[in-house]
Order: sequence, then structure tokens, then C-alpha cells
Amino acid sequence: MLKEDKSEYYCINCGEKTKSLFKKYSETVLKLTNCDNCNEIADKYLEYDIVIIIIDLILLNTMAYRHILLNTKFKHFWKLSVILILLESYCKWVLTSTNFQDHMIHNKTSQPNLKDFHMKIEDLQYYGICINTTISYSCFTLTIVALICVYKQYFNQKLLIHPSLTLVMKTVTLASTGILLQLPSIIWDLSLYGYHLHFITLYTWLSQLLAFRVICPSPKAWCLFVIFSAHLIKTGVSVNYKF
Repeated sequence: MLKEDKSEYYCINCGEKTKSLFKKYSETVLKLTNCDNCNEIADKYLEYDIVIIIIDLILLNTMAYRHILLNTKFKHFWKLSVILILLESYCKWVLTSTNFQDHMIHNKTSQPNLKDFHMKIEDLQYYGICINTTISYSCFTLTIVALICVYKQYFNQKLLIHPSLTLVMKTVTLASTGILLQLPSIIWDLSLYGYHLHFITLYTWLSQLLAFRVICPSPKAWCLFVIFSAHLIKTGVSVNYKF
């Protein structure tokens, strides 16, 4: 669903503001408008099925990120945030459980497997991990917001897009969906190999870099610094929590 504020539409090709995304001739006839800056269709995804948009998001397509973050409401992002937090917390709970670690001590040659985990740990531990994950993601988001303010103030950069806290939260949520790649290990009870987790981490980092450049167009070096700093804070909060 498009945003209600029609003055805040952006071209998904060049990122410039555009007056409108389409012209409505009747209830069933719409014509997509072209961007005045690049002369391309401002937002072609208006005619695309949501499945195609999701595929482009998975493929880290910048235009797909611009469509979702800049031209749509994306008002139910908090539901996705809850799912991601619960999923990441569950994986941490499994990997850090006492029974799981005891099993690995006695069988160091085998890879960790979810079926080796026994549900004998107090539920409070999982709730504690959920709270810690929520706090760490909050710190991650606030770090990005703070560094955006620093970039605007001390580098005298007039950003075309003015990221609000809500927009940054949407960006972090959308860019962190790589965590869902852990679902196969949970659904089909597959082994949690190290390279699997490393791949998920790398993919999530790339998604966050791309999404950050969408809402805050800036040099690649600055984007790397922002995401690295945010992850440093997030990791520090997570490590200091005693599982």
C-alpha cells in the first residue's frame, strides 16, 4: 500500500523525489509516470506481484528496497520484527543451552544438531534471551540513528531523505530478514553447521549495507563504518548477557 503523503514519493531508479508514481484515469486504468530526473518509470513495482518483489529483495535489488522503504507504508513491520527476534532468540537458546554444550563436550567430532537439544531448561532463560535480543536490536537501531545525525551535522550533508526513527526501524527489520534462513534448521531439524551461520551473518550484513544506503545515500566507507559500529554495539550488549 502506498504512502498517504504524496510529496514523499521517490524514484526507485535514481532515488530522487518525484511528484507522483502514477496517473489515475479511471477506477481500473492507471498509467505509471516517469521520473523527471532519469526519465525512467518512477516505480515499476506498482504493477508487480508481491512474490516478485520478495524475490528481488532476496537478490538484494536496490530498487526493491526503495519501493518498500520509501514508497509504501510498510506499517506492519513490527510483526516481522517480533518474528525475527523470537527466531534469533530461539537459535541462541538452542546453541547456548547447557545440555547442548554438555553433549558437544562428550562428542566433539559431531556437528551440532537441534535434535540433541532437550527441553529441560527453564523457560525463563528463553525469555531472558528474548529481552536481551530486543535490547541489542534497539541499541543497533539507535546507533544508526545517532550516526545519521552525526553525518548530517558534522559533514554538512543535506540528505535528500530525512530518515526518522520509524524509517530506520523499518530498514533494520527489512534488512534483517536473512535470519529467516535459519528456519530450515528448525523445521527440518538439520544440523547447525558453522558455515551455515556464517553465510547468514554475511548475507544479513550485505542486506543492511544496501538498505542503509537507500535511506541515507552516502559513501560506501561511511556505510561500512555505520553498520560495523552498530553491530559492535549490538554484539557488546549480547555478549555481556549471561546465558
